[in-house]
Amino acid sequence: MATIRKRANRWQVQVRRAGHPPASNSFLSRKDAKAWARQTELEVDCTALPQDPRHLELHMLGELVIR
Repeated sequence: MATIRKRANRWQVQVRRAGHPPASNSFLSRKDAKAWARQTELEVDCTALPQDPRHLELHMLGELVIR
């Protein structure tokens, strides 16, 4: 779930998902902030492999190819 809040004259967005590093960005308009939040959530949800590279150190190349 994305968190959108007003900070000074900008809109700050934070997207957090378990197993993924948090993503954040700032925008001048709330519309842009909501669009970025939706796109980022979609990318995180559709990612098959975790974005944190430390998780990949636990897997062998053969396992990743099979996956």
